[in-house]
Amino acid sequence: MGKTLSELIDELSIVNIKIYMLMDAEETAENFKKLKILNKYRSELKNAINNFVGEESEEVKNYN
Repeated sequence: MGKTLSELIDELSIVNIKIYMLMDAEETAENFKKLKILNKYRSELKNAINNFVGEESEEVKNYN
């Protein structure tokens, strides 16, 4: 994705809020479609964060 960790976390927070608000909204076909898209994007963001953190932890070496 080419974004910093803080940008990824910020986007994930915004997506989580949007999902939360849609869960409280009226159950319509349009809202279900939006939820599906947001959940897919949420999953992509979580994977990007996991990959980012994984790359960071591989760079840190402890020689104690």
